[in-house]
Amino acid sequence: MNRALLLLALLGIATGCATMDIPQAHRGSLFSRTGLFALYTGSNGISGPVLDPGTHFLGVYNELRIIDCSTTTVRESLDALTRDGVHFGFDLIVRFSADCSNEGVTQLIGNLRPDQEDTISAKRIYDTYIQPAIGEAARESVSPLRANELNEKQAEVAAGVKKRFGDIMATREKQLVKIYELNISHLQFPASLDTANLERAAQSLLRDKAIAERERVTAEIETTTMKRKLPEQEAEVAVVKIEKVGAALAKNPAYAQYEFLQRLPEIYREAGARGNLVLAAPNPMSLPQFTTPQTAPPPAPAPSPRLNR
Repeated sequence: MNRALLLLALLGIATGCATMDIPQAHRGSLFSRTGLFALYTGSNGISGPVLDPGTHFLGVYNELRIIDCSTTTVRESLDALTRDGVHFGFDLIVRFSADCSNEGVTQLIGNLRPDQEDTISAKRIYDTYIQPAIGEAARESVSPLRANELNEKQAEVAAGVKKRFGDIMATREKQLVKIYELNISHLQFPASLDTANLERAAQSLLRDKAIAERERVTAEIETTTMKRKLPEQEAEVAVVKIEKVGAALAKNPAYAQYEFLQRLPEIYREAGARGNLVLAAPNPMSLPQFTTPQTAPPPAPAPSPRLNR
């Protein structure tokens, strides 16, 4: 009876160790092992095809080596040194996954050790392949520049880091990692440089304000000058008009009498509409006569002297 129970227990243990699950968004390979019941034969390490998620029969000693194939987002802060020794930090966001093609799974299992029981996690892949590439790209983009240059070329530096990182991953880490997105979200300067930037921005605002105030005063001065010149111009126009009219009337004095006679009916009409006064038209013959001034006749020639005989 005791022997039968012992055999059943051994059978149960063996049966329980004969299967293993590969979770969703994971892939793996069989890691062949041997032992007493296999007479220590038949073990050859990683073998067989790449396995998909599900439950897999392993036997008594074999195990699985699993790759985490899920898409993962990592947020991290890195630091790089400028040419003049200023620490420049930036926050980055990387969205990636392991390359879980058959070739990728084989290379990852062959190159990395599991860090979560039998599973190679996304963090192990990030620490091994992605983080060094980002650090290298950052150093190559930041180290040739001084702090002030970096301050003026923040957008160019961020674009350069992304481009260089993409080139490294495309050429060096083939069939190991898939990069879906890399964003540099925040550039961090030392506190002293941030203070200098704030002071520089404040001075720029004050300078712009002073320029705007100077332009406003200049515009007001120009407006005042133009307002002062306007009456002068109008007076000059009036003077010219008076001179022209005066010269014309001096040349044609009878036109004033003619113009006065033409306006008399309108003058009487307005006077009658405003009151009960009745005005009679003046006698045109009593109006002042404007005559053209005549030049005096030339003096008569003096008589020639007579000679007394």
